[in-house]
Amino acid sequence: MFKQGFFLHNKLLCNLRIMMQPENPVTELRQLIKDARWAIWSFIIINIAVLLFFFVDGLFNQFVFVALFIQAFLFVVWLLPVFCYQVFYKKLGVKYAFYKALATYKEALGHVSW
Repeated sequence: MFKQGFFLHNKLLCNLRIMMQPENPVTELRQLIKDARWAIWSFIIINIAVLLFFFVDGLFNQFVFVALFIQAFLFVVWLLPVFCYQVFYKKLGVKYAFYKALATYKEALGHVSW
């Protein structure tokens, strides 16, 4: 019984080490770029919708006001601090930090319920 528990524990540790190993950096960068592109396209689509509502009803349309406020809030409170953290604290390149910030923007939009 003790032997089985010991082997099970070692097997779990080996599996945990395998799972904790970082992914291939190229694969991680591709996923990061894919997420950043998704974020850019979603940003473009949201802004086109805001522009359409703006042209139809003007700035005082509630959707336009709320969408502009949320986007400005996300930029100032979310994207800019993440970008600055990546560049100044982690000392990453500007392009890579930009991708990271946009990938987190994708994650943030994933938590929004429409």
